[in-house]
Amino acid sequence: MSAFHTPALPTAPLSFGDGQAAPRRVGRFAETRSVRWLRRMFAVLGPVTPELAARLAYLLLTRPPQVPERAWQARLRERARIDWLSVGGKSIRVYRWGSGPIVLLVHGWGARGTHLGRMVPALVQAGYGVVAFDALGHGASSGRSSTLPEFAQSVAAVAAHVGEVHTLIAHSFGVAMALWAQLDFGVRAQRQVLFSSLAYCKWVTEEFARLVGLPLAVLERGRQIMVERCNGLLDWDRLSVGQMLNQTTQPTLVLHDVEDPEIPFEHLLAVITACPTRSLELHVTQGLGHHRLLGDRSVIERVLEFIGPPAAAPGPAA
Repeated sequence: MSAFHTPALPTAPLSFGDGQAAPRRVGRFAETRSVRWLRRMFAVLGPVTPELAARLAYLLLTRPPQVPERAWQARLRERARIDWLSVGGKSIRVYRWGSGPIVLLVHGWGARGTHLGRMVPALVQAGYGVVAFDALGHGASSGRSSTLPEFAQSVAAVAAHVGEVHTLIAHSFGVAMALWAQLDFGVRAQRQVLFSSLAYCKWVTEEFARLVGLPLAVLERGRQIMVERCNGLLDWDRLSVGQMLNQTTQPTLVLHDVEDPEIPFEHLLAVITACPTRSLELHVTQGLGHHRLLGDRSVIERVLEFIGPPAAAPGPAA
């Protein structure tokens, strides 16, 4: 059962751990047999051939996990109108349901366009047209790898394709990419709803390094390889969710579960702390975790309340 409240802001600097956290049992950073094998491999490669270890880390960090499509997602996909967009010689699959002002759904790392699909029927019934997509390297879109700029550019390409976006709804890693798409790639949205966000993008690489025992120097070299491969588009220090959110102006609803096992609740507090003058609406749940809150009826009702009926749509944000 979910409970809702506004969290108290922290009065001391937040800590994201010292690298000695207990092994996780769920999520992207769970302890698995493959992880233990990688840890043994990096223990050998790191001291002996750090450049090779860094390049392997780069390959792993830019290869989203493949998550099987669930039956309900397949049924939702079959009811969608499907378009294909060409971006830099690669193809992005786009899904549409309903008609009316556009709500654009942005999934997280390793997910697919239908991951936020539990919201689609309610949004369509409320009079909105809903658009989702598989980012490059995800789902049915081109490639098995994706850089951060490619993900953000996927958001921008879809937004440009559909025209004016009434509300942007993003989840997890997709929050950072949706905000970056607004700041650097021309995306505009009248409202935004941000679920289960991390505080800064470097954290993903730090968690990966902790998981597989990657030495700091090897991790830093792996991140630098990402910068080099992105031709200057990637600046790790700019990809702080709180700082990016603080630069947007539209009404914003931020949601997180206090028991999120994948992106701990401290990330929400860090995001809020980085926006001291930004007006945000907060919705905190308990017991819904990282994914189930996307389909919770009370959460969806809160999102609809925040968005409002299509006739009450505000003008474009300044």
